[in-house]
Amino acid sequence: MLERFSPARFLGLALICASLAFATAATPPPPTPAPVATPPPAAETPVVLIYPFDVQTGADPRIGTAIATILGQEMTAAGGIDVPPIPQGVKRADFLQNARAAHADFYISGYVTPVGDSAAVVEQVVSVDSGVILFSQTAQVSSVADVASQSLLARSQILAFLGRGTENVGTQTSNTPAPTSTNGAQVPLSGIGSIVNSVFKHKGPAHTPTPGPVVKPSRGVIVAPVGASGYVVAADLSNAGRELYFALNAHFNTTMTAVTSNVAQSTDTICGSNRDNTIATGTLQEAPAHHGKEMIFTLDVYTCFGAVLATTTGKGSSIKTAVDSAVNAYAAAHPDNS
Repeated sequence: MLERFSPARFLGLALICASLAFATAATPPPPTPAPVATPPPAAETPVVLIYPFDVQTGADPRIGTAIATILGQEMTAAGGIDVPPIPQGVKRADFLQNARAAHADFYISGYVTPVGDSAAVVEQVVSVDSGVILFSQTAQVSSVADVASQSLLARSQILAFLGRGTENVGTQTSNTPAPTSTNGAQVPLSGIGSIVNSVFKHKGPAHTPTPGPVVKPSRGVIVAPVGASGYVVAADLSNAGRELYFALNAHFNTTMTAVTSNVAQSTDTICGSNRDNTIATGTLQEAPAHHGKEMIFTLDVYTCFGAVLATTTGKGSSIKTAVDSAVNAYAAAHPDNS
């Protein structure tokens, strides 16, 4: 026989079920473990393989290896780049394949053409991943120090391509490598200075003593792009910017900026938080002369607050001589860059 439930008994059972449901709902779920942050992988140092430069016009082929070795030494000294030993006997057609086999990220190659007491050097930076030339520059060099300077812009382009910081060119206490050093490409540099100087037809003893480090003032120079006064081809403006960097770097700790807007109105942006700098730019003009043409370069140096610190003008038969003349005049008048 079925047992009949009284209303009071039914109500008590309902209250017990409600209490159990409330207790179950009020019990918080077990805590979820907090996700553990995984630190980003450390950026690997890019590997840059430098091949001996091809030497034109039948000059001493050792100059190509000497230039490659000096570039490697300077890049290693500047930091942030790993340069393996200079490979020998690799044909230009096999540069990319060899660089990939060596697990390099970039490779540098180029050409050297002796011209009188100097040489024209073409330097190219190639991405091993894509095989595309990322950066190319041409410069007139006449000493070991000039050759060493060519590594700075190439290094800055590599680091900029990788997104490593905001600096464009690393500053050095001195960009003149010691001919007897074993830095950089990790091969002996004994005799390289005399090889370079012999190709450039420098007079004097074969083993010229290495000058001591140039003592530069603490206040640095940020080099901004060069403009034109009148019609000047873009390649000449680019060359003037490089010559301005090299000329100033002989006297001061020099970097470059990628800011291309009006320099006089962008000094605060260019300097950023480091106010102990000046900003150097200029204008290039090509004028007719009896011997063909004359290059005129006007150097403008600004403070970080936009005030004009100095303006000097240099003239010469080439961009280099005009820029050097203006920079030397500024350095003589402002040895402390102030």
